[in-house]
Amino acid sequence: MARTARGATQETVRRHNLAALLGHLHRYGPTSRARLTRLLGLNRATIGDLVDDLVSRGLVEEQSETERAARGRPSKVVAASPERCQVLAVQVGVDAIEVALVGLGGPTLWRGRVSISRDADRTVERVIRAVTKLAVPQLAALANGVVGVGVAVPGSVSPDGSVVNFAPNLGWHQVPLAQLLAEGLDFHGPVQVGNDANLGAMAEHSRGVGIRSSDLIYLHAEVGVGGGIITGGQMLTGARGYAGEVGHMQVNPAGTPCHCGARGCWETEVGEDALVRRAGLIPGGRAKVELVLANARRGDPTCMQAVNETARWIGVGLVNMVSSMDPEIVILGGVFEDILELARPALGEQLNNNSRYSHPSGVALMKPKFDGSSVLMGAAELGLQRVLSDPSTVPQGYSLHAAAARRGDSTASPPRKRREGASSRSVSIVDAVDAGSTGARRQTA
Repeated sequence: MARTARGATQETVRRHNLAALLGHLHRYGPTSRARLTRLLGLNRATIGDLVDDLVSRGLVEEQSETERAARGRPSKVVAASPERCQVLAVQVGVDAIEVALVGLGGPTLWRGRVSISRDADRTVERVIRAVTKLAVPQLAALANGVVGVGVAVPGSVSPDGSVVNFAPNLGWHQVPLAQLLAEGLDFHGPVQVGNDANLGAMAEHSRGVGIRSSDLIYLHAEVGVGGGIITGGQMLTGARGYAGEVGHMQVNPAGTPCHCGARGCWETEVGEDALVRRAGLIPGGRAKVELVLANARRGDPTCMQAVNETARWIGVGLVNMVSSMDPEIVILGGVFEDILELARPALGEQLNNNSRYSHPSGVALMKPKFDGSSVLMGAAELGLQRVLSDPSTVPQGYSLHAAAARRGDSTASPPRKRREGASSRSVSIVDAVDAGSTGARRQTA
């Protein structure tokens, strides 16, 4: 049973409990009041008070259906309110920029994409312009706006989540991206930037295939390769935020020069360009990658050999990472996910035969729950971090529809109609604190 921390004030305990309750609903979905009482170790009256508080802030709602226990009265089901609490998630990639509105609890309510084909389109100014062109009309249509903005980039980010220190595949150095994007969007709330692989790991650990794991590695491969490492339930960031730059491990000193200025980095052997070159083609964006993968699936020997050779180099890096980090699972995202599908037996055998310190049953190689959207969902988690860690930052009355409906107030304005799924738009570029896992504390009188 959870206990009140020594020296904690009643308000501190209450805020902690609000975060624990909201975090559980965000991660695991609708839950009855009775089950929340058991899970959080609080009494029924306290749970009811906390739920009422979150309802008044527009963060949760009580659904019409109830959970009927074997004995006793039915218990109301509580759910996160995705339409009333949304964040803007942005993923900046080498080949594309994706933008989405994601609601509390995880649903994608809108999504747009911008393709990138030229180096000139990867400048900071062009990226900001593309994001704002997609996002501003969507933000203007929201009654309450968004509670935060989360941004994923393929590079190292300052510990405070404001500056992109180095993104070699974009050609960015010391870019104050959070400030620039806030100005471009005319947004006065929190804007947080994170490394793409770290955010992919955050999404898969919070609501994906790694939700039950305290030690995992998430690898995201496109042109470059990044790694997000969760150890003991916490993200490994390093002293300056550079942890996880596994694409720049040197695996072949006689290999190809890398964008970072070194030679033989892991990403030069396992990234998309390496795969395409091994198939005898000139790299040229995602379309070439898809062609090689499609031909490999049809049994083309040249393309299948390119996949197997790339898988061999993936194994070289994985052996080093597994031996040094001892994860429970390794999640392979981006092009690694496709290679895992085509070459799983060889990759698994190489990993388990060469990782002497791995568990006798081997390390599980897994596909992400969110497929190609793990990084974007991680950006949404980053945007939600402030609300999840302290729901009291959202003022009461932020959305009064749910509370008024519970009181039977007929004068309240009706809620906006729910969208029928997420819409999508593609244009030319030319024009997370996981609070749910911390447990609740006993509310004092």
